[in-house]
Amino acid sequence: RDLYEVKQKGREAEWPNVEAVGMILTAWIMQAVTDLWGDTGYSQALLGRDSPPDMTVEYDTQEDIYNALMSELGSAVAMLSPSGARIDDGDLLYEGDMDRWRLFANSLRLRMAMRLSEVAPTTAATEASNAISAGVFTSNLDNAMVQFVDNGVDVHPIYGYERNRDDHSISATLVDTLKTLSDPRLPVYARPNQSGEYNGTQNGDMTDPPLTEVSRIGTWFSSADTPTILMSYAEVLFLRAEAAERGWVSGNAELLYNDAITAAMTLLEIPSADIDDYLAQPRVHYQGGQAGLNQIYLQKWIALFGNGPEAYAEWRRTGIPHLQSGPDAINDGRIPVRLPYPDREKSLNREAVEAAMARQSGATINTPVWWDMN
Repeated sequence: RDLYEVKQKGREAEWPNVEAVGMILTAWIMQAVTDLWGDTGYSQALLGRDSPPDMTVEYDTQEDIYNALMSELGSAVAMLSPSGARIDDGDLLYEGDMDRWRLFANSLRLRMAMRLSEVAPTTAATEASNAISAGVFTSNLDNAMVQFVDNGVDVHPIYGYERNRDDHSISATLVDTLKTLSDPRLPVYARPNQSGEYNGTQNGDMTDPPLTEVSRIGTWFSSADTPTILMSYAEVLFLRAEAAERGWVSGNAELLYNDAITAAMTLLEIPSADIDDYLAQPRVHYQGGQAGLNQIYLQKWIALFGNGPEAYAEWRRTGIPHLQSGPDAINDGRIPVRLPYPDREKSLNREAVEAAMARQSGATINTPVWWDMN
């Protein structure tokens, strides 16, 4: 709703930069929404604010939403102008730098394109090529990050949680993956337990281990002034590496893969010597072909730590890593592949929800979304 107002005010004041920023952030949010729920309200969303009393919203298909978002990102890029009126102090991402907003929009378009790799490869290849040609992130300086502040109020949510509770741990899946790869990010992603070791808790296990035995989330990701990353340069490089390996765009997949890991680790201040040693490991050294794609998927999943919705979407698209449900998991041992529609939505917008569910084979938590062909 806030971004709807941003776009409206930008249009009314003839400030295309403001309208374009609203369009870009709307696309970022709506991709996450449709990736989690599938078909959802988009083209009619919020129109009830302009034309009451019709407060119901028909659901668009996920395919239509994706096509609309990629088109709108292209339109937003065309509207941006470094010399035009813009938001400065209130721009928490780029402080009014329209060139970096352009890179963010194109990078989001690349993310969306690659999500369609299995369900619409021709569209994916075309959109990925167009996004890269238009200009995507070129360094960690371009990262779309919201910086929290150590002022007691605007603190990172995990830090805020830990001020009042101490009853959580990091996932054993991630910890064990990092251990297997001798990954230097382990002490950044996790804190040692009281014995000085790194141990996670198995997902889907209702037997809680003693808190003295498990590792908490690392301080880089849980400090008061920790940033939240909407999209990173490392992710863009992984996307480009995949597109290059598939032959959709020019570029050396191995170099892009190595640069992606380097960018992810450099952001976390991992020493360059440790990065070089890591890249030289046989298990990390790029292999090419399907094995190379699997390496890209795994390393991107590791680098997406802290960005849950995106890591969840990429796991569903690629099947990497090979996750297993926990010993006490319900749902017949299956990991859900989407979220169910909220009961409130079923009550207030029933016809649209029921039509969307029928279109999507019931849209249960075990029904893949449109692009999930894995």
